[in-house]
Amino acid sequence: MADPIKKVQVIPYRHHPGLEILMLKTIPRRGGFWQCVTGKVEPSEDLKTAALRELAEETGITSRNLGPISDPIYSFEYEKNGKKFIETVFAVQVIGDPKVDLEHNVYTEHVKHQWVPPEDALRRSRFDSQKNSIETFLHNFQNDG
Repeated sequence: MADPIKKVQVIPYRHHPGLEILMLKTIPRRGGFWQCVTGKVEPSEDLKTAALRELAEETGITSRNLGPISDPIYSFEYEKNGKKFIETVFAVQVIGDPKVDLEHNVYTEHVKHQWVPPEDALRRSRFDSQKNSIETFLHNFQNDG
């Protein structure tokens, strides 16, 4: 089998005043489920660059409203439609209250966004890999203060 296709997942979070995670609801054609930011890594990109690009493409949130992006906090492999993927997860703090703009993306992927407490993000997550990503983020976040 060919090398796995590289993907990234980004967990955008903020303090408002409690911890909140940004969740996006996919369009019905893509399943209509809640998720964090995800996307494929372009051939010329490193993982962090891809994560920041996907965040900007899917939400309109750019580096001027972000703290430093984390090192990878989790990764997992999966197969879909006969293809193998490896997804690497990052977290990044959103500073202030920038507008989340789902309309500017060339490809309409999401119909709704919401900042939610971590328990709600876990409850909304459809896939175990998403739940594991958020749980790992929360474990690291709590240990880092």
